[in-house]
Amino acid sequence: MPKIILDTNSLIYAVRRHVDLSVVLFGIDEINGIIIPECVLSELRGLSVRNPYARTALEMISHFEIISSEGKGDDCILETARTLGAFILTNDRELLIRAKSLGIRNASIRANGTVMMN
Repeated sequence: MPKIILDTNSLIYAVRRHVDLSVVLFGIDEINGIIIPECVLSELRGLSVRNPYARTALEMISHFEIISSEGKGDDCILETARTLGAFILTNDRELLIRAKSLGIRNASIRANGTVMMN
């Protein structure tokens, strides 16, 4: 069963909407684990200086598997997902479009806190 990679956007969105991603994602049969690439960790650290949601997201990800990754931003996330055969969780429209075009399975968080598998 595949794992799911969380991007910065999805983590901050989950914090803002009070969504417990552990509960929501592990309730999906298709998901076997939650991964945070180092590029996402790095981006959250940079944002946390001024963004309280990013600071809270940093605390939240300590419960997830953090893996080494190369590159930055969306390219890093896409390459990590492709290499691992993982899903991507994001609400970033551009990243969703790129993932779909590359055949990478993806999901997004709805306003009600549920996850929609795309």
